[in-house]
Amino acid sequence: MPFLQLSHVNIGYPTKKGVRMVQSDLNLTAHEGELIALIGKNGCGKSTLLRSIAILQPIWQGHILLNGEDLSAITPNKRARLLSVVLTEHESVASFTVRELISIGRDPYTGWLGSLTEEDNRIISEAIGMTYLEGFEERNIHELSDGERQRVFIARALAQDTPVILLDEPTSHLDLPNRINILLLLQKLARETGKTIFLSTHELETAMQVADKLWLMEKERGVTVGVPEDMVLNGCFDTVFRHPSYEFDKEYGSFVVQKLLDKSISTRVQHPNGLMARWTTKALSRKGYRISPGAPLELFVDEENRCWTIHDGERTVVTHSIEEALQKIADLYVER
Repeated sequence: MPFLQLSHVNIGYPTKKGVRMVQSDLNLTAHEGELIALIGKNGCGKSTLLRSIAILQPIWQGHILLNGEDLSAITPNKRARLLSVVLTEHESVASFTVRELISIGRDPYTGWLGSLTEEDNRIISEAIGMTYLEGFEERNIHELSDGERQRVFIARALAQDTPVILLDEPTSHLDLPNRINILLLLQKLARETGKTIFLSTHELETAMQVADKLWLMEKERGVTVGVPEDMVLNGCFDTVFRHPSYEFDKEYGSFVVQKLLDKSISTRVQHPNGLMARWTTKALSRKGYRISPGAPLELFVDEENRCWTIHDGERTVVTHSIEEALQKIADLYVER
């Protein structure tokens, strides 16, 4: 039996004209220890689905079961021991120290007095260790960088000690190193703790490298589930992210901008799969050159001597960087 199961679930939100349904008749499952990334274009319902699983907003049809229990039918306190949530709206937190904020994760267990036991403190310290926050305990939360602060909120969710953690856009507002570090941390936590971790993200290319499953959402058209590699091969991304300005490159697992190629050049290369050849082709494309055999200008990429030689029938020019080669090619085009 699946650990978490959505059965015929409709999700949406109320408006003045009634319920605005975002997705209908969702039938989805997740297993213990899986890192699941929710991806899709804006407006497809990623955040709405996460908030619905967490019962932070009502579902309009169907049931969400965790270990066979209907999450809508249990008390909030019991639910807080099953699901922990990291939302993007946590910027205006009070002036807590790192340890104080992480300790809030123990609230479902401490009762109205909020007294921490030895066991509570052990779990808090483990959460601090798992998120690499040793030495930060007495720092004020407002003194931290965005990446450090996000790790604190993940640690608070770990301290809550729930089998499921849901994170809404955990890498938004972070720079590239921190975005990658957060996703790698979540992957590590899912593997080592056995927790089922859901995250919504726009970081498709990175999520593909760390997530066990992708839930690919299309606006009002449901959710496609699969491992990243199968979804590349079966063309899911080509369909969902089809756009005249870019396309999904199946070979490299990344999006490629469609450029205006209004000039032509022919090329010769010693090693077609070499780095110089690959990045030279990218540079030519960025500058609007289409690779076309028989074009009046020819560029020879010489990986052994690490140089680029341009022929225009009469002249030969040797350059020693892509920047220099692009400039000489442009000059020769003008002279022609």
